[in-house]
Amino acid sequence: MHQTTQAIDLAALTRTLGDHVHELEDFWIERAADPANGGYRTTFDQDGVPVHEDRKYLLSHMRILWSFSALAEAEASPALLHLADTGFRYIVDHFLDTARGGWFWTLDAGGAVQDPSKLVYGQSFAIYALATYGRIRDSSEAVALATETFDALVKHAADTAWGGFNENFDGDWSISSGPGGGGDRKSLDIHMHLLEAFTELARATGDPLHFRRLGEIRELILARMLDPKLGTGGNQYSLRFAELEPIVIAKTWIAERNPTTLGAPLDRTTSYGHNLEFGWLLSRADDVLGLGPEFDVDLIRTIADQVLRHGYDGLHGGIFREGPPDGAATDLDKEFWQNAEALVGFLNAYELTDDPRYLDAFAGTWRFAVDHLIHPTLGEWRIRTSRDGAIIDGALGNYWTGAYHTTRAALEAHARLTVLSEKPVGMTAHVPE
Repeated sequence: MHQTTQAIDLAALTRTLGDHVHELEDFWIERAADPANGGYRTTFDQDGVPVHEDRKYLLSHMRILWSFSALAEAEASPALLHLADTGFRYIVDHFLDTARGGWFWTLDAGGAVQDPSKLVYGQSFAIYALATYGRIRDSSEAVALATETFDALVKHAADTAWGGFNENFDGDWSISSGPGGGGDRKSLDIHMHLLEAFTELARATGDPLHFRRLGEIRELILARMLDPKLGTGGNQYSLRFAELEPIVIAKTWIAERNPTTLGAPLDRTTSYGHNLEFGWLLSRADDVLGLGPEFDVDLIRTIADQVLRHGYDGLHGGIFREGPPDGAATDLDKEFWQNAEALVGFLNAYELTDDPRYLDAFAGTWRFAVDHLIHPTLGEWRIRTSRDGAIIDGALGNYWTGAYHTTRAALEAHARLTVLSEKPVGMTAHVPE
C-alpha cells in the first residue's frame, strides 16, 4: 500500500463529513420532488440538471425514501420529513400491488404501471425503506406494509428446497424465464440486501420471527455465498448455491452496463464494494441479533485484507470495481457506490481491529472521492471515473442510484468518525478537508 506520513486530524475530518452530509441533503432537497408527476426525480446530468425520465423505478424511489428518512433522523429537518412523507404516500398509492401483494417494478412517468414484475431486489428495498421510515415517523402503516412485504416474500419467494430466496419473478409471482430472466439464479447482492432489510425490519418490529429470519439469512450467506479463507463472495449461484459464471440479468444485475449482452456468460469475479459492504452490514446484523458488532471480526478482517491486496489502489486511492477472488483486479474503473461503501467498510474494520491500514485505506478512498468522484460545488457523486480519476460518466443521478449509497456512506462515516475522534490515533494518511 502507498505509504503516508501525516497524521489524520479526526476532528477536522468529522466536520468535513458532516459538511458532506449537508451538501448531499441540499442536493436532494432541491431536486428530488417531481412537481409535474409526483414521486421523486432520480436522473441528473453532470451539472445536476434534471434529465427527462420516461419511467419511475421502485428501487430508486425506495432508496430515496430511505435516504430522506435516515437524513431526517440525523438532522431533524422539517424539509426532509416532508419529502419522506410525500414520497411514502406516492409509493403506496402507485407502486403497491393490492391484488397480488408486493410492489411493481416500474411505472411510466405519469404513475401508471409499466412493468409489474416482482423482483426481490425491489421488494428488499421496500422492506428496508418502509421499516426505517415507519420507525422514524412512528408510522404503524409503514411498518405494517414492511411486514406484509416480508410475508409476501416468504410466501412466494422463499426456496424451501435449497434455502434462501428465488429472486426474479413476473407480476403474478411466477418465476421469470428467458435469456437474462435470472429465474434460475441466486446472488450475493440480493441476499445481502435481504440481510440489510431484515435487520431494519427486526429493529422496527421486535418480532421474534423477523429476528429468526435475519439469523437464517445471515447463516446462509456465510455458509453458501462467502469464501471465509479469501474473504470474497461470488456474483451468481445456482438454486443449489453452486457458483456460476454470471450473466447480465435483464432488470437487475449490471444491465445498465451491458444492455446488449443479456444472458451471455461473463468471467467469475468478486466485487470489492460488495464485499466491504457485506462486512459492515454483517456487523450491524450481528449487533441487532445480540451477538455484538465484533462477533465476526476475523471474517471482516479477512474481507478488508483481500480488498487491500487486490482491490485498493495504493497509487491513486479508492477501490477498483472487480477482479478474481485471489488475483489482481481486472476492472480498474472507480465507481461511486463501491467507493462509498468502501468508506464505511474500511472504517468498520478499523473500529473492530484498531489496524491503521484500514484507516489509511479509508483516507485514500475519501481523498480520491473528494478529488474526482464528488462534484466540487454540488456535492453529489459522479457515477464513474477511470483509475486515475478521468470522468467516464459524470451524471449525478440515474435510475439506479437514488441517493442511497452516498447519503448512507456520509451518515455512517460521520457517525463513526465522531466516536473515533475521541480516541487517540497514531500516524496515518493525510486527508483533505
